Amino acid sequence: MVGLYLLVRTLLPVLLGGLVAMLGARVINARLARLPPRVIALPDESLLPRPAAQRRYRRLRRRRPHLQSFTVPPKVPRSWVLLAAMAFIGTVGLTVYLMPDGPRFQVLVESTLGYPSTVIEVRAPMQQQLHLLDACAPVLHRTVRPITMRYRRARTGNPVEVHGVLPVQVRHRGTLLQVATAQPVDVALLRDALYQCSASSNVTLTIQPRTVAPWREWGWQPWPGRNSQ
Repeated sequence: MVGLYLLVRTLLPVLLGGLVAMLGARVINARLARLPPRVIALPDESLLPRPAAQRRYRRLRRRRPHLQSFTVPPKVPRSWVLLAAMAFIGTVGLTVYLMPDGPRFQVLVESTLGYPSTVIEVRAPMQQQLHLLDACAPVLHRTVRPITMRYRRARTGNPVEVHGVLPVQVRHRGTLLQVATAQPVDVALLRDALYQCSASSNVTLTIQPRTVAPWREWGWQPWPGRNSQ
């Protein structure tokens, strides 16, 4: 995952900057096509410094005595070039600034593609669901997955360790509460721990391992922890 993150961190600003540059070039070319061509009048004598060029110019005027001017494509205004350059630099800079760190990038990728989890399901009224989450907070906190990456933040400098956490996900669906751990957990041990902390609630728990993709499945939200509901 570190290699993928470093590759994306390097290529994404370049790709987005190149895309903006291509779009800017297309816009400039489209606007140039609407401008009239430039008409340049021909002088009587060649203004070119070299004798050979002057002779070619005189031959041209003899062959085409009625030629008084020629047209060239319109010139790109400097303001357009400046705006395009600012858009390119701004896109690259904004992409670099908004690029998440390594652990956060891994959380985004796994939340989209999915990761192995253990899903806890319980049916209870909403108020009791909040009470259960608060009562079982110590157990749920142990099911988060710490993420550590070691890489260089810049080309120069020593590698640094960056830490993050893949959180527990919670989904409320009416009277059904679903809790997805951030890593696979032994079902028997998890069931015993949850029953110990929710013994007074008298609820039935359903626990099953499966793959969870919070960003592709509706309703999942990171669980902040105790007393956060």
